[in-house]
Amino acid sequence: MGTSKTKPDPERTARKIIMDCADCDCCRPIMDESCLFFPELYRLYDKEAETGQKPSSGELRQLVDKCNFCALCPCPNIRADIIRAKTQFAERGGLKFGVRAVEDVARIGKICGALPGLANRVLGSKLAGGVIKQTLGIHPDRKMPSFPEESFTVWVRCQGLHVKQNPAAGRKAAYFAGCTARYIFPEVARATVEVLRHNGVQVYCPEQKCCGMPSFLEGDRSLTLEFADHNLRLLADAVGEGFDILCSCPTCSFMLRHLLAEGAYYSEEYQETAGGDPKFIKVPAKPVEGKPEERKFESFDKTIFNKIMRDEGYFSGLDPLKRVALAEKTLDVGEYLLNLHRSGELKNDFAPIKRQAVYFPPCHQREQEFGQPYLELLGLLPGLKFDSIQGNLYCCGLAGVMGFKQDFHEASIQLGSRLKRKIEELNPETLLTDCLSCRLQFNQELQCQVKHPIELLAESYRQGQASASPGEA
Repeated sequence: MGTSKTKPDPERTARKIIMDCADCDCCRPIMDESCLFFPELYRLYDKEAETGQKPSSGELRQLVDKCNFCALCPCPNIRADIIRAKTQFAERGGLKFGVRAVEDVARIGKICGALPGLANRVLGSKLAGGVIKQTLGIHPDRKMPSFPEESFTVWVRCQGLHVKQNPAAGRKAAYFAGCTARYIFPEVARATVEVLRHNGVQVYCPEQKCCGMPSFLEGDRSLTLEFADHNLRLLADAVGEGFDILCSCPTCSFMLRHLLAEGAYYSEEYQETAGGDPKFIKVPAKPVEGKPEERKFESFDKTIFNKIMRDEGYFSGLDPLKRVALAEKTLDVGEYLLNLHRSGELKNDFAPIKRQAVYFPPCHQREQEFGQPYLELLGLLPGLKFDSIQGNLYCCGLAGVMGFKQDFHEASIQLGSRLKRKIEELNPETLLTDCLSCRLQFNQELQCQVKHPIELLAESYRQGQASASPGEA
């Protein structure tokens, strides 16, 4: 008799997470106020230790749903198991209508952006907006974003940026703007294009889909892979033509350069290109600072590491060579501009920006370990005075579409309360952050102006050009 394939067991996966974390226990003291997941994990574990009562299936589902994948906890394997459990729960029990409706942010943006005036009136109406929130499972106290008269996608077509202009150009970038910038805050995406073009970068804005993080976080594997496959093919082709891939959203760059690439270096296809050795797995070492072209490899004995260093992750079904190529050419816009500055190629015709600001580096930017480039870039603006909020204990709490949910809204506000208090203590005129999900949360909770740092760079350049050419201005 043939053996049947074992069905995924989300409860077993979730229990494995609890036991692995309890055995380590290092997150008990450090993830208290900035995380909803670990306090609940240890509550369930302590309850079982004291009473012998194992967590129910419902409790395990609620546990993994509390993770917002901020990626600040120290164990990537635990985060992977959490997503695995979420996905298994979703595949077995399905997703609610409201979740399926809101996880595709681009679809919402296209629908509401077609008639933005009407959409804003309906969503802002206490009666009609309340019915929509109730239908979609959105908390009644959650502020809905307003949709602009012109989306970034429409602006791109008007500017002709959806077409590659000059393939032979020297410095060129394919800009992956992300859904929130394309449909809710297009001023951020336009400012990004403005700053890049001011510095002589040819900008191409391909027909992108969502990076996939919202559906990934909800356990919707099929939709996530659909988005990832589209973007991978499109962006890897651009990489092959000499384009850098730039993101102004740290969540998008985290997805493109880290999550998509997990395990790809261990694939047979990559090992062959790296000069595969039957005895060793070769993995690129971190590049030497200032000499990224000098690639060195670290070797790992296959007899020891072959069982764990495998391309078997979430995105392993996608072309590993394209995943590697995309990861290695994806940069945060701030990181890219700082590289230009340090090589003496960034234009310095900045006009004064007299403002008191506070900069908050978001979770997914901190996780990528490329530093905080906007601190140095903002320091180039004459007249700007700013503080920065440091430390991994601060999170805005929104977690993208999760913060809109009926059952997560209050927890979202609680999670961000520590950061809110810190910002209120600093009392800035302008709050700066490169995460537009954070911006939605700040617009919910704070009264001060919120901007992306790239908007201040664009404003300074713009004023500098106006003062240099008063006749044209």
